Amino acid sequence: MIKILIQNYKNLDKKISHILKIGLSLSFIICSISAIVLFTYMLFFTYPILYYIGILGTILGLNFAMSFIISATIIDNVKKEN
Repeated sequence: MIKILIQNYKNLDKKISHILKIGLSLSFIICSISAIVLFTYMLFFTYPILYYIGILGTILGLNFAMSFIISATIIDNVKKEN
Protein backbone atom coordinates (compact mmCIF):
# COMPACT_ATOMS: atom_id res chain seq x y z
CA MET A 1 0.00 0.00 0.00
CA ILE A 2 2.77 2.42 0.90
CA LYS A 3 4.67 1.52 -2.27
CA ILE A 4 1.59 2.41 -4.33
CA LEU A 5 1.31 5.79 -2.59
CA ILE A 6 4.99 6.56 -3.13
CA GLN A 7 4.75 5.53 -6.79
CA ASN A 8 1.68 7.76 -7.28
CA TYR A 9 3.51 10.65 -5.65
CA LYS A 10 6.51 10.23 -7.94
CA ASN A 11 4.28 10.14 -11.03
CA LEU A 12 2.38 13.36 -10.25
CA ASP A 13 2.39 16.21 -12.73
CA LYS A 14 4.88 18.97 -11.88
CA LYS A 15 2.22 21.64 -11.28
CA ILE A 16 0.13 19.36 -9.12
CA SER A 17 3.22 18.29 -7.21
CA HIS A 18 4.16 21.91 -6.59
CA ILE A 19 0.68 22.75 -5.29
CA LEU A 20 0.78 19.64 -3.10
CA LYS A 21 4.12 20.70 -1.58
CA ILE A 22 2.77 24.19 -0.83
CA GLY A 23 -0.35 22.72 0.77
CA LEU A 24 1.60 20.28 2.90
CA SER A 25 3.96 23.01 4.07
CA LEU A 26 0.96 25.19 4.97
CA SER A 27 -0.58 22.37 6.99
CA PHE A 28 2.80 21.73 8.67
CA ILE A 29 2.95 25.41 9.67
CA ILE A 30 -0.58 25.22 11.11
CA CYS A 31 0.30 22.08 13.09
CA SER A 32 3.52 23.70 14.37
CA ILE A 33 1.68 26.79 15.56
CA SER A 34 -0.91 24.64 17.32
CA ALA A 35 1.90 22.62 18.96
CA ILE A 36 3.39 25.88 20.26
CA VAL A 37 -0.03 26.88 21.60
CA LEU A 38 -0.37 23.51 23.35
CA PHE A 39 3.12 23.86 24.79
CA THR A 40 2.19 27.31 26.11
CA TYR A 41 -0.90 25.82 27.74
CA MET A 42 1.22 23.07 29.28
CA LEU A 43 3.54 25.63 30.87
CA PHE A 44 0.98 28.03 32.30
CA PHE A 45 -2.38 26.20 32.75
CA THR A 46 -4.10 29.56 33.09
CA TYR A 47 -6.36 29.73 30.07
CA PRO A 48 -8.19 26.53 29.13
CA ILE A 49 -9.14 28.10 25.80
CA LEU A 50 -5.51 27.62 24.72
CA TYR A 51 -5.99 23.88 24.96
CA TYR A 52 -9.02 23.92 22.70
CA ILE A 53 -7.34 26.25 20.20
CA GLY A 54 -4.31 23.95 20.07
CA ILE A 55 -6.38 20.82 19.56
CA LEU A 56 -8.55 22.46 16.90
CA GLY A 57 -5.43 23.77 15.13
CA THR A 58 -3.94 20.29 15.05
CA ILE A 59 -7.14 18.83 13.65
CA LEU A 60 -7.34 21.62 11.08
CA GLY A 61 -3.75 21.10 9.95
CA LEU A 62 -4.18 17.35 9.57
CA ASN A 63 -7.45 17.80 7.68
CA PHE A 64 -5.76 20.25 5.30
CA ALA A 65 -2.94 17.78 4.69
CA MET A 66 -5.32 14.92 3.94
CA SER A 67 -7.49 17.04 1.67
CA PHE A 68 -4.46 18.26 -0.31
CA ILE A 69 -3.17 14.70 -0.76
CA ILE A 70 -6.56 13.35 -1.82
CA SER A 71 -7.28 16.29 -4.12
CA ALA A 72 -3.88 16.08 -5.80
CA THR A 73 -4.31 12.36 -6.43
CA ILE A 74 -7.81 12.76 -7.85
CA ILE A 75 -6.89 15.72 -10.06
CA ASP A 76 -3.85 13.88 -11.40
CA ASN A 77 -5.94 10.79 -12.22
CA VAL A 78 -8.54 12.90 -14.01
CA LYS A 79 -5.85 14.76 -15.93
CA LYS A 80 -4.20 11.50 -17.05
CA GLU A 81 -7.51 10.03 -18.22
CA ASN A 82 -8.19 12.97 -20.53
